[in-house]
Amino acid sequence: MARSFRQKFIPVSPASASRLRVCRGFTLLELMVVLVLIGIIFSFAMLSVGGDDLAEAMEQETRRLAALIGMAADEAVMRGEELAIHFTDDSYAFMVLSAGEWQPARDDHLLKTYKLPAGLKLRVEVEGEPPQLTVPDDEDEDEDEKERLVPQVFILSSGEMTPFAAVFAADQSRYRYHLTASLLGELEWEVEETF
Repeated sequence: MARSFRQKFIPVSPASASRLRVCRGFTLLELMVVLVLIGIIFSFAMLSVGGDDLAEAMEQETRRLAALIGMAADEAVMRGEELAIHFTDDSYAFMVLSAGEWQPARDDHLLKTYKLPAGLKLRVEVEGEPPQLTVPDDEDEDEDEKERLVPQVFILSSGEMTPFAAVFAADQSRYRYHLTASLLGELEWEVEETF
């Protein structure tokens, strides 16, 4: 039994034809314009929220310092040398104890003086008193020169390290990165959001 369907044609007046056109929906061009506008608004929102380049630079510098300290600790144990780090507001330098004096580590291309990118600041807080492995006293040496040569953090050949905390900050960023080191050379870092 086959059924047959017939299509009915209903006459349409001009008023109802315009109503049918309005109810049909959006054209492809209208949809594309809306999608482009949503994309532009979303892009601006993402740039304003996630565009803290200084925070990314601080994270990279925190990771770099942690990796270099870990490598220096391994080198100190393997070579049987005493190493140290001298920190300033915008740089740090690895040093080696040679003939009773702290010398910059010039032979190693990784463990050398490193200057932070512009805009970043570094503050170091040393826990307790550092071990007395300093430059011998010379009366001829000027007091500022002695201060410059004395490192704040010592990395010993026994695997021990001066416990310290290094804080990376920038005036234009609301984030700060903290790197902490324990006596046994364990390194941890975290980010802090300031309001």
